[in-house]
Amino acid sequence: MKNKFTLLVTVLLLSGCTTQWVTQWVKNSANAEDFTISKAACEVLSEEKFPVKNEKYISGKRLETQSYVMDVNADSRQALFKQCMKLRGWTSETKWFQ
Repeated sequence: MKNKFTLLVTVLLLSGCTTQWVTQWVKNSANAEDFTISKAACEVLSEEKFPVKNEKYISGKRLETQSYVMDVNADSRQALFKQCMKLRGWTSETKWFQ
């Protein structure tokens, strides 16, 4: 009985490693062409309003300095894209697949 329980717990824990979360945009009575048009328009709008703006960040102490480049407009661009899609009638749904 203990071996079966251990096996069950192991399988459940390992199945979490194979799960993929996928975000999909959904709209009633819309087809793939409608989605492509809306997505393209929202991408253009968000990229015009918040273009890629890379800045260099330096963190750490004098002897242990790390630097990396980061797009400081990425969050704002993504938020505007989501707002645009919602205004066009699309809703975002997160689903998981194995």
